[in-house]
Amino acid sequence: MRFTAVAAAIVLGLCSIPAPASAQTSGAEVRPVRSVDLERYQGRWVQVAAIPQPFQAQCARNDNAVYTLLPEGQVKVINSCTREDGGVTSLEGRARQETAGSTSKLQVSFVRTADGWNFDRPGTYWVIGLDRDYRWAVVGAPDRKSGFVLARTATPSKKDIAGMATALLRNGYDLCDFKLTVQDGGVPESVSLCPAG
Repeated sequence: MRFTAVAAAIVLGLCSIPAPASAQTSGAEVRPVRSVDLERYQGRWVQVAAIPQPFQAQCARNDNAVYTLLPEGQVKVINSCTREDGGVTSLEGRARQETAGSTSKLQVSFVRTADGWNFDRPGTYWVIGLDRDYRWAVVGAPDRKSGFVLARTATPSKKDIAGMATALLRNGYDLCDFKLTVQDGGVPESVSLCPAG
């Protein structure tokens, strides 16, 4: 596949942001944003880039998530993607606050039992970057083994791309660990965010 202007803009935008001095050491701490308005966070998010995860191995393109705030305070999570054969795979889960009032530090479970959702070994979902208008979000974990760059559209603006990159670098992430996510109407090829040369 050819490397289009959309992919080039995202890679160049993410790679052209200088790392903040605080993130240039390996000791940079992953810090969640102060708070997240879960009402505003609801809705569909498109995955722009991510550190590849085993549970996404069957996904060829169009990774996205839909979040719905439930009355009891948990968040319904529907992750979906398009497989190579054109079929759609989806998975439902639940997210909850790590501790009361920690709206930027969530735990996610995709294990459902007869008694409800099992949070014995939850996934870590920390919002470490968030646009003030909720156009984009960056999700990570303290060990930096997972990272997701999300947007409301498959073609985020240059300003949004700069904000995403700054959030990753400020939290000590290595852009080389991330790959662009193929999206219909967006990036046509999964390439590394690693700066060339």
